[in-house]
Amino acid sequence: MDDAQIDTPGQNDWLLVSRRNRSLSTTGRYLFLGSIAMVSFGIAFVWSLNGVWYVLPFTCVEMVVLFVAFKVFERHANDFESIRLTGDRILVERRTSGRVSRHEFDRYWAQLVVTRSGPGNGVELALRSHGREVPFGEFLTDEQRADLANELKRRLKGF
Repeated sequence: MDDAQIDTPGQNDWLLVSRRNRSLSTTGRYLFLGSIAMVSFGIAFVWSLNGVWYVLPFTCVEMVVLFVAFKVFERHANDFESIRLTGDRILVERRTSGRVSRHEFDRYWAQLVVTRSGPGNGVELALRSHGREVPFGEFLTDEQRADLANELKRRLKGF
């Protein structure tokens, strides 16, 4: 399940932050990769001593592919989305692969767009105002998106 944090500092202020599920820290991921590499190279070395030398190049290719996969994962490990309601403003902030985008809406004009993708496909959320539409909720489960949609409808309606 993805991490989600809701903070309500003031009566009219509201903040939701959602992040990707990160079961290991950066150090933990690289320690895991190192342990896999040690085991794989150990097995390949034993086979090469027994005359099956061509196992070593395949092990090297396997480790390079695994390292590249870990690097791609690492680029997205700190991605997040946040929605902040403060006074008459709504700020939607997204960080993807190190790039941060911020979209600000007037709370009075903002509309919540809830799209059902079909049976079993889930719910997609977006905020729309003056021709701009910003999707959010990528790191939330369908149930969490539905709860967020209900909460935002209530907060936008009460403004």
